[in-house]
Order: sequence, then C-alpha cells, then structure tokens
Amino acid sequence: MDEIDLKIILLLMNNSRLTYREISEHLNLSVNAVFKRVQTLIDLKVIEKFVSRIKPYAVNAIYTFIFGQSNSHDINNAISELGKHDNTWQIMLSSRNYMYIGAVLENIHQLDEYASYVSQIVEIQSPKIGFLSGVQYKSPVPYIIPKSRSMNFDKLDLEIIRSLHKDSRKPISEIADEVDRTSNTIRRRLTRLIEEGIIDLSINFNPVESHDIFALFQINTSLMIDKNQFAKFLHDKYDPNLFYCWTFSNHPNLIVCWVWANTMKELNELVERVKSEKIESIMFDIMSNVYYFDTWKEKLLYK
Repeated sequence: MDEIDLKIILLLMNNSRLTYREISEHLNLSVNAVFKRVQTLIDLKVIEKFVSRIKPYAVNAIYTFIFGQSNSHDINNAISELGKHDNTWQIMLSSRNYMYIGAVLENIHQLDEYASYVSQIVEIQSPKIGFLSGVQYKSPVPYIIPKSRSMNFDKLDLEIIRSLHKDSRKPISEIADEVDRTSNTIRRRLTRLIEEGIIDLSINFNPVESHDIFALFQINTSLMIDKNQFAKFLHDKYDPNLFYCWTFSNHPNLIVCWVWANTMKELNELVERVKSEKIESIMFDIMSNVYYFDTWKEKLLYK
C-alpha cells in the first residue's frame, strides 16, 4: 500500500458509495487508476466488504472502547464468543494479545454487564474503558454526525439500509426492486439518510492483509495540554502515518492513534519522533487482525 491507497480507504470508510469518478476528483487521478486500485484492495481483502449500518448517534447509542491485554489461552475462541454479544461491533487484536474492543451500548446501564462479560471471556485484568469523544482524520468527505438525537426514520428508510447492509455499493435500481419503490424515491430517501447522518456507509477494512505494518499507539499527554488540540497537532504533523487519532471523555490525557508504516524501521523512527513531543509516555502494539460484527443496531433492520 501507499499513501494514495490509504486516502482511498479513508474516503470509502466515510462514504462507501462514492463513485470512481468522485474518488478520482478528490485525488486528482484518472477514473481507471482509481478503479484498478480499489479492485486491488478488494482482491487483497484489505477491503473485506462494503457495508451499511445505522449510525450509533441516530439511535442514541453510546460508542465505547474497552482495551487491555488478554490472558486467554484460546484467543480465537474468545474472540468468536465475544463477537456473539449484541454490543460487540469491532475487535482489533495486536501483539501481546492486546485487544481494542469497540462496543455500541443501548444505554449506560449496559456498561457494567458488558465490561464484566469482556473480562470473563477474554480474561482482561483491569481493562480500560473509554467513551469516544473525538476523532482526528484527514478526508475531504466528512463523517456526518446528526445535528439532533431525535432522528426521524421510518420502515422504508430501514428497508433501504437493510438492502445495503452487506453491499453498500448496490445500484439504486436494485434497491428499488427489492423494496418495491421507484428509483427516484430511493435516490431521494438515500440522499436524506446520508445528509442527516442516519446511515453509515462504510467498509470493513482489514489492514493486516496489506502486508504493511499497522500499529496502535497509546499516547499519554501532560494534563496541562488540551488533548483534542494536541491530537490534531499530532495527526497533522505525522499524517499519513498517524491516520486516525481518538480521544476519550473519561481519559483526560489519553490519545489512541491508528498508525501505518511500510517497514519496522519506519515505525520505530516514528515512535522516536513522537516521543520527542510533549508527551508523558507512549505504548504501541502491532496489529495482527481486525474483526467486525453485527450488533443490536443491525438486528433492528431485520425486525
């Protein structure tokens, strides 16, 4: 992979229905060049699937991460079991069996039960729990967050999202046939779902299949620093290597970054450069796999 591939992935993560022409205009490439790159990413299984979901914010869900080192003697079985839970949507497994578990909660009261379940299944002692509060990334296509928590969507909207659930690039005409509506109706409805931040059109991105090096940095900053501004500073300075940075409302000095490098030498040099910034500490692990699961949100589509 190169920087252009990464930019294509970031575009598709925010809107997986972008046409090849739209992507080419964002990146100043030919349509044919974009098509070939996307097909290569699909063939390599770096892009596992084009997907559609209801955005967590559209159903007042709570987006959280649980992370820590697993002591499980059968990590694959533990991941399989954890993936069966209705709140689990993503698991990132890294070196030392350090895990980042993305969860979508219906309400805060589910947290204790889910955190206990995670600790039991994957045997994480004293896991960290983080409530996502900010994301830094660079893409000309924004991730739209609903302006209101009172979202209006009906049965037809859910049918459209369900039609796109496992193939978000499906043609409008096919969606129209499935839900027995006109193409114009589907086009109008889908545009509204996108603009109002109700539908999440994305990809299941598995960076491990690229054979590049992807890592996760845990950066602890000084409490005197505004973590969101510092996360933006790190992202801007070290882009594209630090291509996603998360901050958490309940961890005032923690920044977690998703990191890309072509070689271990490049990664180690990056670590040393970040260490020279105004940070207290940095811990990193190499990613070994990424898993995606349907949650209670997706099951709403099939009721």
